[in-house]
Amino acid sequence: MIGKPLKRVFNRLQKLAFFIPFTWYFLAFTLIGLLTWRWLKDRELVAGTSYHDIFSLLLEVMLVFAGIMLAVALLSVFASWMLFYYNRKKQHVVFRIATDDTELAFSQERKVNIQLHPVLKPLFGFLKIRLQYGPDLFSGKFSLVEKGNKRLFASSVNGTYHWPLPEIREYHINRAIIYFEDLFQFFSLAISVHSSNRFFTQPDRKEIDLVTAFPRKTEDITTRIEEIRRVEGEHINYKHFENNDDVRRIVWKIYAKNKEIVVRIPEIMDPYASHIYLYASFHTTFETHGNRALEKPFLNYYKSVIWTIYSQLAEQGLEVRFIPDQQTAPTHFLNGRQEVQYAISTAAWQRQRDLQSYCRPNEMAVLVVSSLSEAESVIQVAEQHGNEVIIILVRLSNSLDKHSIYNWVEWVFVQQEKDEMEMNKTSWRLSMARPRITENERRIQRELQQYEKPVII
Repeated sequence: MIGKPLKRVFNRLQKLAFFIPFTWYFLAFTLIGLLTWRWLKDRELVAGTSYHDIFSLLLEVMLVFAGIMLAVALLSVFASWMLFYYNRKKQHVVFRIATDDTELAFSQERKVNIQLHPVLKPLFGFLKIRLQYGPDLFSGKFSLVEKGNKRLFASSVNGTYHWPLPEIREYHINRAIIYFEDLFQFFSLAISVHSSNRFFTQPDRKEIDLVTAFPRKTEDITTRIEEIRRVEGEHINYKHFENNDDVRRIVWKIYAKNKEIVVRIPEIMDPYASHIYLYASFHTTFETHGNRALEKPFLNYYKSVIWTIYSQLAEQGLEVRFIPDQQTAPTHFLNGRQEVQYAISTAAWQRQRDLQSYCRPNEMAVLVVSSLSEAESVIQVAEQHGNEVIIILVRLSNSLDKHSIYNWVEWVFVQQEKDEMEMNKTSWRLSMARPRITENERRIQRELQQYEKPVII
């Protein structure tokens, strides 16, 4: 209860700090200047000599020069800020953000194109931007890499910025804070501009073993495949045992668990089954909110593996249809591949839709589950469809490097937290849920290894 008010106070102070009109360069310059001035004034000088007069004159010239320099810098910044404030008040300011989907080397970096006009840079000064993408989430203050030739008195800014982002998800840009800074970066006058832009970061591909799958449902007869493949019944996969049924099709695991004698419905041989249905469950019974490792690196890794599996299956020549377990915002896409990217990127851990309500066994060819999936639900699906459906377990603990005893000693006594990944590793090491998650992971792995086609990643 005490942490939340303190966090709100900290966030409010952080937002107010964005609008401080001077930088630490100015503070350092002022402090060093005052100390130097006092030291020089305290020097023992012989009054009435030429040395004393010249030295005093030099000090006065230095003081006047520093004052003029600071005044010109401040006036230049203030004039640009006032002009922008006037245009914003008249609603003449245009602020646009676009993202480049073709140039994306890493999943955690997004190339952002920004256009801003009318705006006038301070004389020989800088124009910097900070983006807000959540109630309390802000980017760092950055300068744009401007396109074309830079003019001294340009009325617009058009440039790019490679923005490192911490998560694979959809980002909504709520507003931008524009900073006007002088040549020496002593003064920094800020003003905010509202924005309604959004984009999503795409998952990258991981180095995993090749995954192959066969279709299990006839979707159409327009494309004939070279190899006849098994396709299960359309409505149900099991039925109660009857006198004329083959006893070899009795599912003994279901009988041992529920004391019901059921048999598998025989497959049919269909030369036109050309669609693979890929299911990926984000359902979990673990508490993920507030857990740094589960919310960021584990979720990012899981999304990237799902995207890799989808890409591998699509490259094998069959049409892959991804079935999400949660709704996505209606958005227009150029192709189905980009739509799948968006569905995977915007997915999150959820507790509403479990495996039983999500999976459709008559069409499902591949099911992807994670270390956070409920073991009992995975075991139940495996008992019923483990020899027909490829069930892929994504071991989330693989997303963070394993550490030896030496690494632990070095972390405790030598190294400080260096970056985001190190902080995530620390959170995972100290997480109270770690023993339960790793045990759940091992239990699912042991169960899946009993079947014909287990895939463990």
